[in-house]
Amino acid sequence: IINSAAKTLYMSGGQMGAPIVFRGPNGAAARVAAQHSQCYAAWYSHIPGLKVVMPYTAADAKGLLKAAIRDPNPVIFLENEILYGQSFDVPKLDDFVLPIGKARVHKQGKDVTIVSFGIGMTYAVKAEAELRGMGIDAEIIDLRTIRPLDFDTIIASVKKTNRLVVVEEGFPQSSVGDHIANQVSQRAFDFLDAPVITIAGKDVPMPYAANLEKLALPNVGEVVEAVKAVTYRG
Repeated sequence: IINSAAKTLYMSGGQMGAPIVFRGPNGAAARVAAQHSQCYAAWYSHIPGLKVVMPYTAADAKGLLKAAIRDPNPVIFLENEILYGQSFDVPKLDDFVLPIGKARVHKQGKDVTIVSFGIGMTYAVKAEAELRGMGIDAEIIDLRTIRPLDFDTIIASVKKTNRLVVVEEGFPQSSVGDHIANQVSQRAFDFLDAPVITIAGKDVPMPYAANLEKLALPNVGEVVEAVKAVTYRG
């Protein structure tokens, strides 16, 4: 994937592409331990020549998978097994296709921007409900695509809310959130009223025991506390 598919178009001088979709489970499932619970979203997103997609809803999975199959480039299509057990509405359209590289504003808000993707969206959505009860109006952005990232949507939201929290399950070092925080600091620093906070999994291999696995992953409480911190609430 890294040495061949991602580089074929470049090394052939544009004469040969690699229109392949690499689809598979990604991230923590449930008690499958360290070797089967890793998030590769950031890892794959480092590589020029690849496109990286990780949907949250079933509708996005349908529309983005069709786009990935039709794309002339190699696409990494990441799915979280926990989301397989959740139900979502899916449009009854024969040719429902979503553009790769375009984020979706899941919920409009004015006080803070919460950015996430894949199963990280479950934490963001649940946190938003708690925050609403505290009088905090959060905007939620579902990235859907990790490479290329839709910075236009992110920056536009930050310019409106002036605060940013990024949520993901992957490891904290060199994470997707770190890259987003870096770019927002460069492109929209004057609009920030607080430092960007990134929430990720803990910097440890995934434990097998259920109680330890829970501690190694992000949680709704961490998202709520991060939003309270950037909005200076408590």
